[in-house]
Amino acid sequence: MDQDPAIAPFPSSNSPRDVQSPRPQTAREAAFHALQEWYDHGDFLAATLDRIFRDAPPQERRLARELSFGVVRRIATIDAILAPHVSRPREKVEDALWMLLRLGAYQIVFLDGIPSHAAVHETVELARRLGQPRWCGFANAVLRRVVDAVSGELVDSPANDAVPLASGRYRRLSVPVFPDPSFNRGAWLASAFSLPRWLVDRWSSRFSPDELVNLGFWFNAPSHVWLRTNTHKTTRDSLLASLVSAGIDAAPGSRPESICLVGAVAVEALPGYADGLFVVQDESAMAAAPLLDPQPGDTILDLCAAPGGKTTHLAERMRNHGRIVAVDVSAERLRRVEENAARLGISIVETRTIHEDGSDIPAGPFDAALLDVPCSNTGVLGRRPEARWRLEPKDIHELSVIQRRLLDAALRRVKPGGRVVYSTCSIEDEENSVVVRETLERHPAFKVVKEIRHFPGQPVDGGYLALVRRSS
Repeated sequence: MDQDPAIAPFPSSNSPRDVQSPRPQTAREAAFHALQEWYDHGDFLAATLDRIFRDAPPQERRLARELSFGVVRRIATIDAILAPHVSRPREKVEDALWMLLRLGAYQIVFLDGIPSHAAVHETVELARRLGQPRWCGFANAVLRRVVDAVSGELVDSPANDAVPLASGRYRRLSVPVFPDPSFNRGAWLASAFSLPRWLVDRWSSRFSPDELVNLGFWFNAPSHVWLRTNTHKTTRDSLLASLVSAGIDAAPGSRPESICLVGAVAVEALPGYADGLFVVQDESAMAAAPLLDPQPGDTILDLCAAPGGKTTHLAERMRNHGRIVAVDVSAERLRRVEENAARLGISIVETRTIHEDGSDIPAGPFDAALLDVPCSNTGVLGRRPEARWRLEPKDIHELSVIQRRLLDAALRRVKPGGRVVYSTCSIEDEENSVVVRETLERHPAFKVVKEIRHFPGQPVDGGYLALVRRSS
């Protein structure tokens, strides 16, 4: 990926990693360290926060997640906003200090619930807690300039001096910071919505200008948490009632087992978690198991099974009667499948670690197979904020090679009359319909029965599913 030096995943040579801290005491401190570990080493934000801030009060955990996820989503936008207000060249500002400025600017521009003066003050205080008092004056000056540049005016049209917000509107600035959308739409989209330019160019050949703007807004909005009711143990109405009675902002989703939680939550603290009454699963991902339609007594192959959301959904629909062989290349990730199954009261799942070349995938034959392949994640860039910066143009082709190999393996392992569901969270045709069509050319006994395409924001995350069936 052609990367802007300001958002490269590793530090530049001018800035060794010199900010050390004991266990973070505040949400901002936790967010800063999670951001630095992502920036320096490519670590996942959620895993880092869970490790360093797990025991914090729920409100502080929610804020740490909002700040760190928000900065990574909007990092190119934030850098464009900061640039006119920093007198030094970017390469003369230490990377850790620049990350601190990003954290402060995100609060000023995007978080209405935090007064601007508080965002500046807390960011400067964070510099002191990090053992960097020499940063304080510089950070204070830059962030006060950002405060002065941000107006309270909201507008409905894109402009080079208007920041896209999660609400679908734009906040006016006192100075232009983005390319002019009238003359360079691609550059404006990449900067204003914080997306890799190569990905914007790729999508521009497929989507209309309005669709691209809608993608930008969707991928930068905080994601809701979706729960899938464990129908093996309870009903959605019963689970929903217990959540609402506990003061959780919860509402039924469009699927019969889905519940939407508004705002960040500590999932493990929710009523019913310890009893296995639900699992966290995006609503778009809940479509896979019903499409495969497993029946009690079936033998199912679940390829690429970890962390087990779809695996346990299959088992619930089978009424915990039959056999599911869940395979993955990672023994550690398969332990997540086992833990999820145990918590949900599922006993029909067998886990097996396989080699990366797939040479030891169980032979079967199986009544059906679910294949949730590794993919580019371009349908879920909001929910997985790091994904947009990890992805490179060559990855889509390389992933499609793996996807074809896995689909070929799944097709070879189902009985006559059997079926396979192929699933991705990508919106790239090369990973979706093209993989299915070209792989089936080598398997004339299989036919596509149904395809489902989820476009991001209509109304869930993006993805693709295909049900194929073998002739009897």
